[in-house]
Formats: sequence, structure tokens, C-alpha cells
Amino acid sequence: MKQVLCIANQKGGVGKTTTAVHLAYGLALKGERVILLDLDAQGNATSVFPEGNSHSVSNLEEGREKSLYRIFRDGGNPRDVLISTRISGLKLGPSHSSLAEVDVMLAGKIDGFFHLRDSLETIKEDFDYAVIDCPPSLSMITLNAFVASTGLLVPLQVSKFSLDGIEAILEAHKNTVKRFNPSLKVLGAILTMFNPRTTLSQTLEPMIEPYLKLFTSRIPPSVSVEEAHMMKQTLFEYQPKGKAAKSYQGFVEEVLALG
Repeated sequence: MKQVLCIANQKGGVGKTTTAVHLAYGLALKGERVILLDLDAQGNATSVFPEGNSHSVSNLEEGREKSLYRIFRDGGNPRDVLISTRISGLKLGPSHSSLAEVDVMLAGKIDGFFHLRDSLETIKEDFDYAVIDCPPSLSMITLNAFVASTGLLVPLQVSKFSLDGIEAILEAHKNTVKRFNPSLKVLGAILTMFNPRTTLSQTLEPMIEPYLKLFTSRIPPSVSVEEAHMMKQTLFEYQPKGKAAKSYQGFVEEVLALG
């Protein structure tokens, strides 16, 4: 596996899931073998791919057993829960609401931080990239993702409040590198809801750069993002010629260039 990419920000509403979905889908469009792991109990990434939506299973127990919850409960090979998607080369590890229980389940366990890493080790020859959509918190699940990953990507919405959590996520990265995963690198931040004509966008960009390298691609505000989610599609399917889709295409190219 070339890279295990963790998409994380403890703040919600910054475009984390949208970024994870489009990065995974975009890499698959480029011919890469990709696995998208939805670790957020809300399951928004999973909902874009209804063919793998364990949230829609009428039986709660059945849905849980078909989701990534099993990896944290039992460990082992994740192949049993992976779902083929409508695009060749992209597999989905679906979420389930039971993921909200994982923090309590792993608390105090000696190997609690290593469940995801150990599971991915069993399939590392099957994929070129893993893209992990983390929950909006620095929880045990997010720290599992940090321990399992080679690269950390931080989506930041253009807002004063998006700056507030940068130090916390960088501190979590520092502690992970020191204690568990010296290979984890901060690859940079991608700005979402970015409008270069606004004073806010112009002001915040230089304020972020001392903390995080910024990707060149900027994701503009676009109603098509929400429309695409409602249609259970990506922007690459819903509005491929739109500015947001082209911006995400540029971001995918930047990630590929990292190797």
C-alpha cells in the first residue's frame, strides 16, 4: 500500500467527509486500488454509496455485523465487511451507528490503539491507497486512524473558528508520532468554502500557513456539494465540470504527486 491517508479535524462541518469521499473516488478514477473507511458513526460517507449502507439495514444487529464496528470489537481481517462500489477499484468499509460505542469498548485495553492498524496489515497488498474518514473528535477511533496512517490531511473551512482546533490536532499528531507511529506525517491542510474575493479568506490563509502546509487546491463554496450528497453521488458524477469538482480533481493530483 502506497499511503494510508487519514482525513481528520475535530471540528464538524469543515468538509471532512466530502474531502474523504472525493479523494477516494478521484484516486479510483485514476486507476488506483482504493479502500474508503468510514469511521464516523454518522455514516455520511457510507450514505454516498447506498450499495454499502449498513445504516439502511432494517435489523440493527445485521447492520452492525456488516460494518467496521466488527474490526474494533473482534480485530482481524476486514475483507468480510468491505463492499464493492459502483466504481471499479473503490471498496468501502461502511460505518454504523454502533461505532459510537467503540471509545468505551476500547478504553483501558492495552492494544486499544492498534486495532485498525493490525486489520489494515492483513490487506495491505490488495490496495494502493486507504482513505480514512474520521469522526469529528480526537476519540479512540481517530487515534486508531492516526496509528494506522502514513499521512494526515486536515480539511479547514474558511472561518475564524476553524483555526481554534489546529493546535489540538497537531498535538495529537505529535503524541502519536512519539508513542505509537513515527511514520505519520502531516501532509497539509486543504481549504474548503474558500472564496478568494472575501476578506475572511484573504486574512485566514496567511494565519494558517505557520502551522500547516496548504495544498494549492482550494475548494469553493458550492450548493452542488449538498445537492450531490442528496442524490447519493459525488461531484465527479453530479456536476463534473463545476468549479468544486475541478478543485477536488486538482487536490487528487496533488496527493498523487506526494507518492
